[in-house]
Amino acid sequence: MSFNDKPIGIFDSGLGGLTVVKAVLENMPYENIIYLGDSLNVPYGDKTSGQITEFAFNNTKFLLSKGVKAIAIACNTADATSKREILQCFDIPVIGVISPASEKAARLTRNKRVGVIATATAVKSGAYERTIKSYLADCEVFSAPAPALVPLIEAGKTHKSDTQTVEALKLYITPLAEKGIDTLVLGCTHYPLVYDIVKELFPDINIVCSGTSSLSALYDRLKSENMLNNSGKKGEARFFVTGETSYFEKNGGLFLGTSIEGK
Repeated sequence: MSFNDKPIGIFDSGLGGLTVVKAVLENMPYENIIYLGDSLNVPYGDKTSGQITEFAFNNTKFLLSKGVKAIAIACNTADATSKREILQCFDIPVIGVISPASEKAARLTRNKRVGVIATATAVKSGAYERTIKSYLADCEVFSAPAPALVPLIEAGKTHKSDTQTVEALKLYITPLAEKGIDTLVLGCTHYPLVYDIVKELFPDINIVCSGTSSLSALYDRLKSENMLNNSGKKGEARFFVTGETSYFEKNGGLFLGTSIEGK
């Protein structure tokens, strides 16, 4: 296997990062992927920064053992707490989700008022506020934790008829809308599955999905370092979990758009 044929490593605390895998498979079809879902330690959102960094290091080491050429952190919480340390300790391109989404939000906002919903740990870290302001210094950023969304999404409650999800989104986003935001970052890789509901509830607000926003950053980095797979052969994805497999296999298709049973 040539270097360019080597896989991209992607990790998340569980299922949400599969939305990033889906984006890569659809838009970079020749790339091979190794995905690690740290299902043993999910959710990261209620763990300490030290614990999350330990998990992120273990995930990185595992992916490196599989010979990946680059790593995408498909988890806002891990990106917020651990990306800098990973970059300091491992000599490999590492792409997160926060910087690309922040850059896009800063570019889209017209009134310089941006909202963010994410896990409690990601919100507490202030990573989005710092990063958005690094692109647009006088931007006001309003963040809110959204703890009910991940369990609802993993339960498949992602439709406009799912009143629990609709009410949760109203609860979290309405206070941000009342502050006059014109752009909202969905700061968790689970949240693209409720994009349509959010857009219907708040049609006048620009919506930025953190996971899929990282796709262009990943592509640009690989291209700039001449690491793209140009073999013309359709890439393959392999999936690993740190915990038991049945839940991941059963529910992964919801995020990936195709079944991963037996893979």
